[in-house]
Amino acid sequence: MSKEAAIREAIDRHGSDFGVWPDRRLAGEAREAILANRALRAWYDDAVTLERGLTAARAAADVEIAASGALTRVEQGVSKRLLPSRTARSHRWIAIAAGLVIAAGLGSAYDLATSTAAQTGRPINVVVLDPLVFGPAEVETQ
Repeated sequence: MSKEAAIREAIDRHGSDFGVWPDRRLAGEAREAILANRALRAWYDDAVTLERGLTAARAAADVEIAASGALTRVEQGVSKRLLPSRTARSHRWIAIAAGLVIAAGLGSAYDLATSTAAQTGRPINVVVLDPLVFGPAEVETQ
């Protein structure tokens, strides 16, 4: 790759500010080459014009976004989606409580059904899964 091509690529990659280029030696050579070569100077001037235009467009877009309140609306919309409302959290706890009540009711109904069977005199092995007790509890009735 020729030196001029390397300088053009560096201008495209790192911009027109030589102070921010990572390769200081190439930045110094670019300064000298731009003063000596009119075609390279035109390339550099186009890069400066493009950077100024992009900076102005970005500033205008930032002003328009701030004036319209779009950023605030987006933040509010995202926060509504990410953070569940109090009613959603309370519904979750209501569902958990309802599940516990139903499980306890089913356990009681099963207990009644097995206790009547126990009155017949046959031995019954029962395993009760109680949601309020951690782990199964084995009960033998005779």
